[in-house]
Amino acid sequence: MNKKKLQKTKRSGRKKRTRAHVIADMSYHHLAYLVVSCAFTVEANRSDYGYDLSIYTFDGDGRFENGNIYVQLKASDSLSFNREDDTVSFRISKRDIETWEGEPFPVYLVVFDTSEQKSYSIYLQKYFQANAISAATMAHDSINVQVPARAVDATMINNWRSDKNAIIAQIGAVQHV
Repeated sequence: MNKKKLQKTKRSGRKKRTRAHVIADMSYHHLAYLVVSCAFTVEANRSDYGYDLSIYTFDGDGRFENGNIYVQLKASDSLSFNREDDTVSFRISKRDIETWEGEPFPVYLVVFDTSEQKSYSIYLQKYFQANAISAATMAHDSINVQVPARAVDATMINNWRSDKNAIIAQIGAVQHV
């Protein structure tokens, strides 16, 4: 057997780390660093059904708080910036919208720009409500979301905590029957 053919056969069966894998990891670690710097925790979800990670928050005394924040991560080497309204355009699917609009806790789409090493985010349910977007009434299988081109930072992540706590205040006491 030819030595070249044997070497090629050995390599062809191995899994390959693609650029998509690399930038997905970059987006996770970028956001995880910011979350941990706020004294919160972040956990990656093993199965991706519209949520890549969950953020758990703590009060000023370090006590765990109820509820969580969901995040869908996206990453790109070339984001589409709209300089007129200072947004990043990103396409999301109707299937994901259907999942996110029914979620009681906040869901954030976080888009990571590998070239700038910055993330941008949008509170999805708030965006859907403000723009009268509902999966049930969508004519197409996806839409472009306009994500504000303001970099995610610790202040913004603390605001996510406030959004989550506002939802808990709206829910109030739940009767488990």
